[in-house]
Amino acid sequence: MKPSILIFVAVTLLVVCFSVPSYLRWRRQQKELRDKLFSRLSKRSNRLFSSLGIIPDRYLPRDTKVFLVEYLLSVIEQLMGANYQSDFVSNKDQLTRLLTDLKQGRVVTSKDRVTTQEQLEQTHDAILYLLKEMRNMLDRHGAGRSIIKHHIVLMRYSHALAYRDLLVRQARDDLDNDKKNRALEKYRAALSVIEKNSSVNSSKREVARLQNMIQDVENILFARKDKQVPN
Repeated sequence: MKPSILIFVAVTLLVVCFSVPSYLRWRRQQKELRDKLFSRLSKRSNRLFSSLGIIPDRYLPRDTKVFLVEYLLSVIEQLMGANYQSDFVSNKDQLTRLLTDLKQGRVVTSKDRVTTQEQLEQTHDAILYLLKEMRNMLDRHGAGRSIIKHHIVLMRYSHALAYRDLLVRQARDDLDNDKKNRALEKYRAALSVIEKNSSVNSSKREVARLQNMIQDVENILFARKDKQVPN
């Protein structure tokens, strides 16, 4: 065998010997990175799923819930396609049934409202997490941006609506305790919160209700003041 061929073979073997460990190390790093990304995605999605169960139906529009359940199922398909197993993936059947029930109108909605500060904080935390994840979707996806923005607007309104409900409950308690001035302040605060979300159609109905509540309290207060004015 010619010396030049021997040199070529030797060089090739050296390159292979040095390249294989580097390649294997690169493959291992890529797998670790992939697993880390999938783990993060799985944990975020699991928390998103949990948040859906925390938010009362009044503050979670059906179309938004359908949108989020469809997103969660797409995440599961992505994880399963990569052969990545996690606790979140095991929710596939439950999410599939939920999506079917939502689309066919078989889900019985609750009329529960926020009535305590603790409930408000829990509901707000869950809504804020949904908003955070939807903003992440907005950053990652070029398509469907208008749909995502639409659901973000709805959830911002839901955030305000939950606060409105607590203020109204507190105002009614104030009325029961003959604290009409305090009740009026809370009704006005609730009206201000809802008016900031006037782009949502259902807000108009809430604004009208709150204006009527405010008018009722003002009529009582002004009538009382008129009686106190000496002739």
